[in-house]
Amino acid sequence: MPLRQKFDPQTRVLNIYGDLQDGSHSDGSVTVNSARALKYLVGSRAKSYQEVKFTGRQAQHSRLHHNRQVNRQLIKFLWGK
Repeated sequence: MPLRQKFDPQTRVLNIYGDLQDGSHSDGSVTVNSARALKYLVGSRAKSYQEVKFTGRQAQHSRLHHNRQVNRQLIKFLWGK
């Protein structure tokens, strides 16, 4: 918590997280609650803060970087396309 004062207020944040929807409320590695805690830590300091939730098998932690929908969100966030 004390370090959040050092968070650069010009930073734009895109928080992508997954939920397998298998009752674990997680992506297999990180719980949804833990992933969403980032907003509490830096959301009020960031220039902008966006959360995007992905669900299903392709939302598994190790598969997120292979998910086309995730890639589209990243491109939109980084390049506005």
